[in-house]
Amino acid sequence: MGKSLPYDMGNAGDLLKHGVLAETLRHQLTLRPNQPIRFLDLFGGEPFSCKASEETVERVGKLSERALQDGQPDIHAHKYYGSGMLARKLGSSLSGHVSVFASDRDQGRRERLCEAGLRPLEEAFPQLGDPANYDAYRALDVIGSETTGNDLILVDPFDDFLESDDKGCNRAESVLPMLSQIAKSSTVLPFVLNKDPFNCVGRRYDEHLRNHLGGSVKMSCPPIRPSDVEGESTNYVDVVLAGSDLGGAPGEATYLRSRLEHLAQKLTDALGLSERGRMMLRPRLIGRD
Repeated sequence: MGKSLPYDMGNAGDLLKHGVLAETLRHQLTLRPNQPIRFLDLFGGEPFSCKASEETVERVGKLSERALQDGQPDIHAHKYYGSGMLARKLGSSLSGHVSVFASDRDQGRRERLCEAGLRPLEEAFPQLGDPANYDAYRALDVIGSETTGNDLILVDPFDDFLESDDKGCNRAESVLPMLSQIAKSSTVLPFVLNKDPFNCVGRRYDEHLRNHLGGSVKMSCPPIRPSDVEGESTNYVDVVLAGSDLGGAPGEATYLRSRLEHLAQKLTDALGLSERGRMMLRPRLIGRD
């Protein structure tokens, strides 16, 4: 068994991440109904939790007409699906062709992902080798040269993306240039815990985003205080949506952004955010808005 996650699945960050994932996936399935989509989850985590809090159940219930609801069909039974299962459920509900590949460095989680019916990432990329030696960042480097226009890639490293090493560097500085290259042919969705977007680390992260993912969509959620839901009271969370073919024609790209605007409005109400929080949650173009 792997270690339990230090947060409640379905917290505010998950609702933002999964809301953007669901809207993007539904948009792609609608835009290209006859083309298969490959969803790659490099930091798979747990496939689901059967202990979603009452607060999470109520919040999801308030997201009416959002794609997230279609991807969480069992929320009223307190069952909350992780990213890979959500993509699978949403693809089935829309009769779309979605193949989900996932992995995790924790053996227990890898096993549970496969037991839930998700395909191992090594099946799509045999060159990754023995799953026991899995490293998501190395996998990203391998995958980067083999992605296609129909790939949707989630990068959700939990809490180590902005942590500095002994040389004062962090993962973001090396990974964002890679994501910039991948976004030229595929859609990437990095999800980042940002302890303080206003300190030097947060400002450097924003600078790297402008340099490498300028023009992409970014949505942020502040800490929820007070909150009884584990894992949402201490960190800001950022979701970035980047890709060269997010919407096809300009009007279609505008439509996707309008869907994200509506998601932000619904989430603002469901989370009880202040006016400042509402402004942070609104989708904005990096380096332009």
